[in-house]
Amino acid sequence: MNDTAFILFRPPRQTRRVDGRFEYRVWPRPSHPAVSMLQGLFPLTNAERRVDIYLMGEASDAVLVKLRDGSRLEIKRRGKDVGSVQFWEMPVSTRFPLTVAERVQLAAALGLRERLSAEAGLSPAHLLTALAALRRRVDPRMVRKSRLVFDVGGCRAEICRVATGDRAGLSVALEATDIPSIASAMDTLRIGGLPNRSFGEALCRLFAAHPDVRGLPAAVPHNRWRST
Repeated sequence: MNDTAFILFRPPRQTRRVDGRFEYRVWPRPSHPAVSMLQGLFPLTNAERRVDIYLMGEASDAVLVKLRDGSRLEIKRRGKDVGSVQFWEMPVSTRFPLTVAERVQLAAALGLRERLSAEAGLSPAHLLTALAALRRRVDPRMVRKSRLVFDVGGCRAEICRVATGDRAGLSVALEATDIPSIASAMDTLRIGGLPNRSFGEALCRLFAAHPDVRGLPAAVPHNRWRST
């Protein structure tokens, strides 16, 4: 008789849970009250500097692909919004080398018709080389981030200074797993009147080919990227 003879139920194999959270990101002037309020009234929980490589495509405002810190593949998908608050899931967050399934998910996220080879999934350098050879354009953009993270009543809040190429900007963002927490933080920081613009949308507008849509939305006077 072996060790499993009396096991009547064996739990199913665990699969990776898809992380999802509500997000509200604005791009105010540095003088906006939210910046000083976060730094003066709420506890600092983390600080970091890193460089991410965003793999920009036509749908990057809804499906965002990046190499976190240049080494870890992350794919975020925008779900169903609740009012002006966006909901994002992260079905892929993994280090290299990539599995077959991960390469399939990556190709779909980038809107590629071609399959990504096993060689493309060996490392970030292999992936960037493979993408450069494809007919469908995928535009890698290096984004430098300096981030301060605060706790606002259980809601994660951040001040993020962003630079890419010769352009720089500032973002204030809220993240939570429930709507009440994020709504309360929006009211506290007085940012509910500013448009919610994800990183993907901001970068899409900044690098748009047509001059009429370059930069953050012209209809939002608070949103400015300055030259460094």
